[in-house]
Amino acid sequence: MSFTPAQIAFLEANRDAIEARRSFEIGFASGTLRLIEGSTPWHDGTHTWLAAHGVIEASGIRASGVMDAHPAKYRFGAVSRELSLAHMNDEAEWRDAVIHQRLLLFVEGAAVGPAIHIHRGRISDIRRPETETDDYFAITAEGPFRDRNATFLGKYTDRDQQMRTPGDRGCEYVALYETSGAEFTGWLQQ
Repeated sequence: MSFTPAQIAFLEANRDAIEARRSFEIGFASGTLRLIEGSTPWHDGTHTWLAAHGVIEASGIRASGVMDAHPAKYRFGAVSRELSLAHMNDEAEWRDAVIHQRLLLFVEGAAVGPAIHIHRGRISDIRRPETETDDYFAITAEGPFRDRNATFLGKYTDRDQQMRTPGDRGCEYVALYETSGAEFTGWLQQ
């Protein structure tokens, strides 16, 4: 779904009043949690999105190459009744839960046009770093192409070896070589 010409004209006419807010939809095993940036909840006609009040932060999404897919990093504040410790401490609750991150454009509190998709990933890891000033959950969400993280034919890196045999140190220093990988030439020509 894309913006209609009328929506584009409306946004152009009100360009100084446009407010961009990101929405986050997390599909935990026990139910879906929907949050939107800011201090005002939002109802899209079907679902209610809870005001995030600074509970959630997302790092920038890195561009991926042909054969790699970078994960998205999220930071959830630990002080939130919607994000209870039970959700985060129970791996069965969050493992492979889908996170959708979208951008919504608002003019005077009303959403204009469709949500713009930013990232979709599955939670692969949750950690809880505690410092003197912060208590939060660091969440890593891998994109749908995470299994494509591989090297080109003829190159082999430590990352490939760790995926195949975790803990093997056989290719640990390969990245330091001038070719930045061990080259195996001729083995495909048999």
